[in-house]
Amino acid sequence: MNTTEHPLITKYRAFSPSSERLATRAKTVFPGGDTRSSAHYGPYPLVMESASGARMRDVDGNEVVDFMNNFTSLIHGHAFPDVVAAVQAQVAKGSAYAAPNEDQIALGELIVERVPSIEQLRFTSSGTEGTLMAIRCARAATGRQKIMKMEGGYHGSYELAEVSLVPFPDRRGPIEAPASLAVDDSFPDSVLGDTVICPFNQPDIARQLIDKYASDLAAVIVEPVLGSMGMLPADTEFLQTLREATAAHGIVLIFDEVITLRLSGGGAQATHGVIPDLTCMGKIIGGGLPVGGLGGKRELMQLFSPERDRPVMHASTFSGNALTMAAGLASMRSYTQADAERINKLGERLREGFNHAFEQSGIRARALGSGSLTNIHFTDATVNDARESIDAIAAAGHIPRLLHLGMIRHGVLSATRLMYCVSTAMSEVEVDFAVTALHETLQELRPYIETERASCLK
Repeated sequence: MNTTEHPLITKYRAFSPSSERLATRAKTVFPGGDTRSSAHYGPYPLVMESASGARMRDVDGNEVVDFMNNFTSLIHGHAFPDVVAAVQAQVAKGSAYAAPNEDQIALGELIVERVPSIEQLRFTSSGTEGTLMAIRCARAATGRQKIMKMEGGYHGSYELAEVSLVPFPDRRGPIEAPASLAVDDSFPDSVLGDTVICPFNQPDIARQLIDKYASDLAAVIVEPVLGSMGMLPADTEFLQTLREATAAHGIVLIFDEVITLRLSGGGAQATHGVIPDLTCMGKIIGGGLPVGGLGGKRELMQLFSPERDRPVMHASTFSGNALTMAAGLASMRSYTQADAERINKLGERLREGFNHAFEQSGIRARALGSGSLTNIHFTDATVNDARESIDAIAAAGHIPRLLHLGMIRHGVLSATRLMYCVSTAMSEVEVDFAVTALHETLQELRPYIETERASCLK
């Protein structure tokens, strides 16, 4: 152990010695000790042993309330009884057939019924695959190559989806014409050239960029809530502008609702009243098992039909597998509009409680989000787009990391980027517990902020 490390990190090690031991073991077989970058954090993540409802238990016996819910995918929390029963029944009959099954059809019918834009759909094995196939569909439909994505937008783990995921301040260019930036050293120049970057929540600039590149644009893809940049909600005006501008030029508008489908029975598009051409899905539609999907207008989705002479190629070993379909159908049947409204109100309560805690502590931070989705930002300024978010992250330095580890020790687990989401397994009890944990963590953290990052104080 590094004896000069921060005292709050030392406390985390004392809290989780068995996780540290297993993390050391994991590094011998996994680069950095993990196989999933988004779920990793330093000095090491907790190793979990079991989970039920809103709570998880780690290998040291610590119980935490899970506000991460596998990055918003566990809409009913862990080991939801209906899902458990469905999976147990299905696995005894086979997990994957390489053939259609009735649950697959029933889940598809449920989604078509609920989501306004979807007339037909295809299941995939991940949200990443869903957005990838949506882009390929748009290219086939339009005969164009370029796409437009939002600065700070995340649409999966492939190069085109991650261009300008992080708008580095020294390289991002003017807001009227953002640069296409590689997030790591694996990006070919061709991908950067095929991607037009648009600032989030800037309708006038979006319209100008779409008009400028219209003849080359196959698709515009957008998250109704900018997830990786801190759960920043899109303005309805911004989404309406994208809809009008793309329709005027025959460009396919894609909503990435992998995260936001939970916000209402019909997703964020139903809430905003803005209907895209294609919708990408994932997370909640799989009941906790790997899943993704895309759906939309019948004429676009028919481009995948194997009955066509030259269909858009989509072969995926586990797409629509029987086990995921059983879990997803059970989960989605149990998620009603009333459930969405209830957990959205819990999300509002969480944000209000968090913001009260920051106000009492005198720390410049705020909780933002939409419905059941929340993120903490270490700033008291307005945060509407990726640039404002990344600037706040840079200004806060190591303080968010210390808050994350402190909240874990006080029994609340979130994403490392301080994202919190509510599940139907939660009530006001869990939300108020998280608010109390934040009060306690901030009280512990404030002396270090005073000496190490005074700019975070009011």
